[in-house]
Amino acid sequence: MRNKWTLEKLQEEANKYSTRSEFRENSKGAYLKANKLKITDKLFENHSNNGYKIEFWTDEKIICEIKKCKNRKEFWDNNKLFNAAYRHNININSMFDDDTDGYSKKPNGYWTNEKLQEDVNKYKSRNIFYLKNPSAYKIACDLNILDDLFKNCPNKGYSKKCNWIHNNYVIYSYEIKKHNIVYIGLTNNIIRRDKEHLFGDDSLITFCNFNNIKLPKYKILEQNLSSNDAKNKELDWINFYKINEWKLLNIAKGGSLGGFPKKWNYKKLQTLANKYKSRKDFKINNLKAYNVAYKLKIMDKIFENHPNKGYSNKQQKLGYWTYNKLQEIANSCKYRKDFENISGASNAARRLNIYNKLFENHPNKGYKKRKL
Repeated sequence: MRNKWTLEKLQEEANKYSTRSEFRENSKGAYLKANKLKITDKLFENHSNNGYKIEFWTDEKIICEIKKCKNRKEFWDNNKLFNAAYRHNININSMFDDDTDGYSKKPNGYWTNEKLQEDVNKYKSRNIFYLKNPSAYKIACDLNILDDLFKNCPNKGYSKKCNWIHNNYVIYSYEIKKHNIVYIGLTNNIIRRDKEHLFGDDSLITFCNFNNIKLPKYKILEQNLSSNDAKNKELDWINFYKINEWKLLNIAKGGSLGGFPKKWNYKKLQTLANKYKSRKDFKINNLKAYNVAYKLKIMDKIFENHPNKGYSNKQQKLGYWTYNKLQEIANSCKYRKDFENISGASNAARRLNIYNKLFENHPNKGYKKRKL
């Protein structure tokens, strides 16, 4: 019979060790029992430093280590240092006295008009400002103060090669009326954007190519908009088309000014689909890509060279189970129990609510005769 850990025996065991960590390492069973009974503090109340090791983290040591951190994220990632600072109630804010208060990213409210102007003065053009500091550029656009920030710059900050006109954004759409599908976008150069759609591999041209449809003429919905107004107006037009029951081809969320690489195209979707044996595996392992392919109606295309067109052996294509096919299988079964063993067929019969109809001409309606 196992000896029970009484308070006296636990105290006797704890007295063998000078620290709690030694107690835990050398007598794990007793240590766990003491923890469970919540008497560890009592067992070590007469030990030096209550059984704890001499504290490595002094206030001076913590402050010295925090000052070595470049920003708050580096401090937060150092779990031991963070926990020690928390235990000692160190004022973290006093440790980071630069403009960003130790944040790797600028905190909310950091970009005032004065700071934006100071940053803009570093750059020769709006284009360079956008490339070097996109977050500040976006805030300047949202505040509609780009013109003021660049009023003293040569050519008001516009480069000669690409004369960006801030209030020249347009909202456009490509309507594919045959399929009741629409693509909505915004741009400050509709001619360039039209060519990108025509010769690119985005969702619009991909859908057109696989349905043998010529790219329709774009339709200008609104024009002469600022970037900020254009983002809001695009969302309004997206809602307008949705209310009128149009299906959207847009993959990215509305309100984007563009200029970023497109994540999905046909080649990438095909490459991803080739990694999986079935459509089900594709869906489970990469739901976002699966949803894009499904939305573009190219699932059949990207799985055309897969065994069984990408359907698993247990999975049948939607519409596979017709009434005639189910009736044929039911006729080959003497009893409903035999039909029940064919899970795909029996599930389809229940889903279509035709189970009784399939067996209406069978002896005893397909049921086995009950024993008396």
